[in-house]
Amino acid sequence: MEAKNSNGSNKLESFCVSDPLNWGVAAEALKGNHLDEVKRMVAEHRKPAVRLGGETLTISQVAAIAWRAKEVSVELSKAARASVKASSDWVRTAKKHGHGYGHGDTT
Repeated sequence: MEAKNSNGSNKLESFCVSDPLNWGVAAEALKGNHLDEVKRMVAEHRKPAVRLGGETLTISQVAAIAWRAKEVSVELSKAARASVKASSDWVRTAKKHGHGYGHGDTT
């Protein structure tokens, strides 16, 4: 049985018009072999700085911050600062009006 979309096409790209959860990026990251992935993660873990830009946050970046907090600096890109401020303002406003949950406000 062949799947068809509403236009009658069975092309894969016609089924997905957008990728808001970045599944394409995740799938691309899984290409290659396991050893290469481990080497990439170790190299990323050893970097002296983790730059946050709002696009991706990898397991090795989280591990570097958690395990080497005194050795790793965390930098927020200028492009991401407006989004972080807007999010922070929203949380503060919600809490001020009694709508904040408290738990998870810093994530």
